[in-house]
Amino acid sequence: MLKNISFTPELEKYLNQNSIENLVLQELRDFSFKELGDVANMQVSPEQASFLHMLIKIGNYSQILEVGTFMGYSTLAMALALNDNGKIITVDHDLKTTKHATKFWKQANVLDKITLINEDGSKSLQQFKEEKFIFDFIFIDADKSGYKNYLELCLNLISDNGLIVFDNVLWKGKVTDPSINDKKTNTIREFNDFIKNDNRVDTTMISIGDGMTLCQKKKILR
Repeated sequence: MLKNISFTPELEKYLNQNSIENLVLQELRDFSFKELGDVANMQVSPEQASFLHMLIKIGNYSQILEVGTFMGYSTLAMALALNDNGKIITVDHDLKTTKHATKFWKQANVLDKITLINEDGSKSLQQFKEEKFIFDFIFIDADKSGYKNYLELCLNLISDNGLIVFDNVLWKGKVTDPSINDKKTNTIREFNDFIKNDNRVDTTMISIGDGMTLCQKKKILR
């Protein structure tokens, strides 16, 4: 028997009314839609931002990597969860969207915790690998065609108890419709199948926002 409920606009409104969103986060989200219109839906939803924030709090993660900054909304949500020594590196090649983020990060008093790198995600990850960077939390919300490569690189960058999170794994529900076979939808399907069967990691997929997959390296028994 199915236990999931239908997520209606009314239920979404109720959820948001009963969630606490930082005022600067709210201002940034409102600005994103004013500036970009429906394109702003590319950023995570408020409940996803809250979820990422809580994951970092629960795990006491302090070295964060984000691939896909966009307007800096998810970056801000995660930065607000960091302890005094916490840092986040966020990577995005798009100067047009990321240029707005710094204002809001500064307004929320977390600018000193955030390093923005404007370049291709794969290039940065490869450099981090070569320099032996280690993170305890990685959030991937970038080009979907790169997800498999991001996973391969991130497995060399994540700590033993760290967590990797991928966004958009349900792709607006298109992944379930066999009549939809565009390149992006098939790419997401292939990635979902790939990570599910990857014996190097433990994963779980959850239906929050546009779908997220949480991934952790399996422990090696000695």
